[in-house]
Amino acid sequence: MTAHSDAAATPDDQGSRQAARAVAVIVIATAVKLAVFAALERPWGCDCGRIWAMPGDPALNSQTLLDPYSLLHAVTGALLVLLVTRLRPDLGLWALLAVVVASSTTWEVIENLPVSIRLFGYDAADPLAYHGDSRLNAFADTACAVAGALFARVASARVVLALAVGTEIALSLWIQDGFVIAAIRALQQAL
Repeated sequence: MTAHSDAAATPDDQGSRQAARAVAVIVIATAVKLAVFAALERPWGCDCGRIWAMPGDPALNSQTLLDPYSLLHAVTGALLVLLVTRLRPDLGLWALLAVVVASSTTWEVIENLPVSIRLFGYDAADPLAYHGDSRLNAFADTACAVAGALFARVASARVVLALAVGTEIALSLWIQDGFVIAAIRALQQAL
């Protein structure tokens, strides 16, 4: 036996193992999202040649790389990091990113199930209504959540919370949708 094998793992070893596990979670979450979106037969993207969908063109929402909802995903990532770092201040950056990616993947899968689309009150017969995300949009939504998480790591909690409230208000006024409006719509459909 060597002295090193008898000694407790160093903080660097523990950090490396935590990072390796986090990367594994990120890879698995990515593979799951790819598989589910393939099973749901979601398109890769739109053939519109655009990367951003404006509210005036709702048929492109969730089909292009980015849309106004991308801001909500960034807010979600930022708020999630605030919460997780409050509960687990010992987690390193990779572990936090794994939590964000796994959470975003879970949301993207649930959000894109036909039952969820119906729950949010979108009319399947309406060609402009939401019919699910493209694969490109779903991956961009997760990237936005990661960007929000990284922002939350360097910004104060007050700044993050102020931006979250401001984003919710701005999107509610701009596109008549957001966390609160979607929750109300889902509750109305459920009742």
